Amino acid sequence: MSKNIKRGIVRIVLVSIYAICVMKLVTYVMPSNIKFEPKSGIPKEFFALLYLFFFNLNVEGSLFFDGYLNKKLPWFHFPKKRLLTQVSLIFSWAIVSIIIPFTAWYYLNDESFIYPRAPVIIFVGSIIFLLVFIGISVTINFFKQSQRSLLEAEYYKQEKLKAEYRVLQNQVNPHFLFNSLNVLIAEIKHNPKTAVEFTRKLSKVYRYVLQSKNYDLISLKEELTFIDSFIFLHKVRLGEALNYEVTISESAKYLKMPPLTLQILIENAIKHNVANEENILHIQINETGENTLIISNNIQPIHGEVESTYTGLINLSKRFELLKKEGFNFGENNGKFNVTIPLIDQ
Repeated sequence: MSKNIKRGIVRIVLVSIYAICVMKLVTYVMPSNIKFEPKSGIPKEFFALLYLFFFNLNVEGSLFFDGYLNKKLPWFHFPKKRLLTQVSLIFSWAIVSIIIPFTAWYYLNDESFIYPRAPVIIFVGSIIFLLVFIGISVTINFFKQSQRSLLEAEYYKQEKLKAEYRVLQNQVNPHFLFNSLNVLIAEIKHNPKTAVEFTRKLSKVYRYVLQSKNYDLISLKEELTFIDSFIFLHKVRLGEALNYEVTISESAKYLKMPPLTLQILIENAIKHNVANEENILHIQINETGENTLIISNNIQPIHGEVESTYTGLINLSKRFELLKKEGFNFGENNGKFNVTIPLIDQ
């Protein structure tokens, strides 16, 4: 037996018990000289059975409207309109399924309301029950829809961040490629041996970039190997104007991070700062001993450059949020730009 059938049976039993209680209440409050029985001789048990049928019809109809409105007017999107529509439907359906059949019963049997308060008690009792019963159902549906909407919003947020990060992974600065090719041409002409090594390193860089999009995380050791090639390409172009230092323990190299994290930070440092013989650009990667890295560079901004929007840094920050890893931050301090990266142990 399916869950829906079981729930339906339990619901009908509960509704029937309540309806019987309402009938008992009616007969209890009636004066002793009035009998709650049709003059036509139809047994009151049949009337009670008919009432149970219509009362259950009332409840099932209200639940049907509730399910229909969940699709057309979700609570999470149209709370006020949904509330007014839901309450209106409950009252309207109660009139159609309870009051009209109950009234018709008397008129078809040529009977008046010998006890006028009877239909009032039944109607009011029905409305109270429906408001409570449907209210519970509505509350459950509301929280389910709210939770579902939050989960969907979180899912789409994560998918959006993943898509943005994939784009970022594939966005190795095209100027870097053009500069590298120009350097390669010059080295082929003036220094063939360096040109051969330069070509190998360039190949490693782009192979890593292409492969990294298949991974959410990569070991720090692999990232550093890639960065060595990346820095080599820049040093051929910049020479001693670029100084690069790494201080990391062997154990830390097996921790993980999102691929291309260091590349994004180092490329930002080179892109936004002057690097020449008079103004050497120092880039340092240090381990703090708390499963974190600090990537820092001295600040010597390029004159006339438009202020950075920190797009890459913000994207990385969101990436760590997506991985549920706190600790990523960046900022200036004592003439240096510092970025703190949490390493992931998994």
